[in-house]
Amino acid sequence: MAGIFSFVRFFNRTEWVLTAVILAMTVCQVWLDLEIPLHMSAITDVITSHGTSQQVMDESVSMIGCAVASLVVGLCISIAVGWVSSAVAKRIREAEFNRIQTFSFAEVDRLSPYSLVTRSTNDVKQVQDFIGTSLESLMNAPIISIWAILRISNSNLSWTAAVLTAIMAMVSLILVILRYTAPRYKRVQRFTDSVNKVTSEMLSGQRVIRAYSAEEFENRRFDNANHDLTDNNLKVNRIMSFNIPVNSLIRNSLTMAIYWIGAFIIAGTASYEGRLTLFSDMIVFATYSTMALNGFRVMVQIFNVFPRAKVSMERIFEILDTEPSIRGGKVTEGDGTDTVRFENVSFGYEDSAKDAVEDISFEIGAGETVAVIGTIGSGKSTLAKLLNRFYDVGSGSITVDGHDVREYDLDTLRMKIGYVSQKASLVSGSVRENVNYGRGSEDRSDEDIWDALRIACMDGFVEQIGGLDASVSEEGRNLSGGQKQRISIARAVCKKPRFYVFDDCFSALDFRTDLEIRRRLKTVTDRSTVLLVTQRIGTAMNADRILVMDQGRIVDQGTHADLMERCPLYREIADSQETEVGL
Repeated sequence: MAGIFSFVRFFNRTEWVLTAVILAMTVCQVWLDLEIPLHMSAITDVITSHGTSQQVMDESVSMIGCAVASLVVGLCISIAVGWVSSAVAKRIREAEFNRIQTFSFAEVDRLSPYSLVTRSTNDVKQVQDFIGTSLESLMNAPIISIWAILRISNSNLSWTAAVLTAIMAMVSLILVILRYTAPRYKRVQRFTDSVNKVTSEMLSGQRVIRAYSAEEFENRRFDNANHDLTDNNLKVNRIMSFNIPVNSLIRNSLTMAIYWIGAFIIAGTASYEGRLTLFSDMIVFATYSTMALNGFRVMVQIFNVFPRAKVSMERIFEILDTEPSIRGGKVTEGDGTDTVRFENVSFGYEDSAKDAVEDISFEIGAGETVAVIGTIGSGKSTLAKLLNRFYDVGSGSITVDGHDVREYDLDTLRMKIGYVSQKASLVSGSVRENVNYGRGSEDRSDEDIWDALRIACMDGFVEQIGGLDASVSEEGRNLSGGQKQRISIARAVCKKPRFYVFDDCFSALDFRTDLEIRRRLKTVTDRSTVLLVTQRIGTAMNADRILVMDQGRIVDQGTHADLMERCPLYREIADSQETEVGL
């Protein structure tokens, strides 16, 4: 588990140099601040000894000079601290993003996408704020407190005892507050994850929510998540509300004690000159003791943000310390056979009581198209995910081009496969950026993009909306479901892979467009190895071979005609879709 100061591993040479400069400037600023009371004492001495106005002016100018210099140094410290905290936060976000990119779907499912977003934004902000507070205040507060105490340590013991008593009271306050707030700070981020989850689901599901008039239900879900977060924060704030007034009480009590003790000391001094000296010393002592106590007060403020920053740092390092369950091998070339083979493959999702697929075995030869059809939840899409190695098989093996997928370098494996997911995934940008996507995009021309769009029956629409530079909004919200699927198909075709995996990506297309796209695809996939996952008989019937799945197992396989004769499940699916297949 990461410690709170684990963020220092993200410091590079520049940050370490700036930290040293900040420390040096902090010492300089503290010295300037501590000189001000001496000038105040000198002014008091000049006035009480009936000195000249010029002497008062000289001391005043020196005191103002110290104050202005302290201000300038403080501004420089703030700028340097802002630079360091922002640079480190940027580096942490980059490290998190890069690590998440290596995760398999298993790690993303376990940590949850909503939590990953919170950890990359809100948690990093908490750590950034703590870095800024640490560099600026955690350096200044101990130095000014210790230095101020050293300067007054030779003063009257009663005054010193009063200061030490106040410090002990303030430290006790810190410990009590931490005792009650730390557990609640640990819950804050979890409740924040819940709020983000509900909000994200509400935003992405607006059409369904409004279509079913479910606004009240979603409001209740959000209110519950928001109530948990608010209630937890209120409890923390109630405890923290004691901090400022009790601190003020301690500081004011100390000042009163110093003057009260000073009054007795001065009253017991016989000579007039001695009383003036004690009065001047009392002013200096009161100022230094207030500085020392303010230093501890600043440290209290640091401890206020400490628990939440610690939890955030632990959550960040949970990501950084999570080893991806899927790692690439060393194979970068296949044997050229262009075959896919599943051998006794079984796999179950985490926390699932039953395997999604069990004992699956089949082979797809070079230039062959194999369709997989079955009821919902039969494991069809799981086969596509396992082939792309989004998950690793639980048992058995999958070979592509003569090698087990676990032996391949991941980039090599995925460059071989043109994958079209069940849910069309587009990025905000242009049509060109969505079709010519990923590694190798720099080697493809606009003509390659237009060829892919023509095969996906999307070229006419793209011309109408302004060509390849036409805008695609976030998640393709300005496109229909069928248009998004066709752009996804064009993306796979533009890649010119040796293997194609179509994961039920024709579901939003009308039958005529589906038939035309498959006819055009045949011209580019004729020599490729194709795995076609579908729920439509019309999409699967022209495949070289059809696998029929039910409850995670292959119950039969063969051509459309063979299956219509001997497979009851296939006939049942066909009968339900007889309008589509023309039976």
